[in-house]
Amino acid sequence: MTDTMTIAREMEDWMLDMVGKSNAVALQALKVMADGIQPLTSAIPSVTPPLAYDFAEQLMASERKFAEDVLHLTVQLTPAPVPAK
Repeated sequence: MTDTMTIAREMEDWMLDMVGKSNAVALQALKVMADGIQPLTSAIPSVTPPLAYDFAEQLMASERKFAEDVLHLTVQLTPAPVPAK
């Protein structure tokens, strides 16, 4: 049982590490894009907070859906509970 718990914990740690790395890559890509677009957008009025909040809300909803999909898939990898004797 301890081996199973250890493996499960290692898989959780690995998954969190991969999510963290993918988030870092996504942020870096957004930074490169923003740095490239910034000179072109200086003439455009700034984004009002409600629009920024709407964008953040949509982004977080997308991240939540992704997390739920990952959890759904990982449930299929866990062994079935052993019935009590």
